[in-house]
Amino acid sequence: MRIQTIEHYMAAMRMTFSPERAQGQRAVLQYAFTGRESGTCHAIVADGTLEVAVGPHATPTVAVHVDFDLWMAILAHEVDGLIAYQEGQYTVGGDLVVLLDSNAWFVR
Repeated sequence: MRIQTIEHYMAAMRMTFSPERAQGQRAVLQYAFTGRESGTCHAIVADGTLEVAVGPHATPTVAVHVDFDLWMAILAHEVDGLIAYQEGQYTVGGDLVVLLDSNAWFVR
């Protein structure tokens, strides 16, 4: 089932987070969504723990600016996220490597 809201996205992050895979990692992932569902949320990963909240974080490690439906399509593997990024369909501020690494911290 497709994630329809930012709140559902945050719940999905909580459900798919793998503490074992995120052991030893520290990052703040921020998502600024536009489009049908707009708003900002962030996830704090700290040594195998996850905290998710609505709103921006003061010092994100990486900040993704993306259309909500595009991001859900990327997560569902319907769109190649790297190609969409290279084509300028979304932007990333901060540490792109952390964003790429963070994919391993969630089991989908």
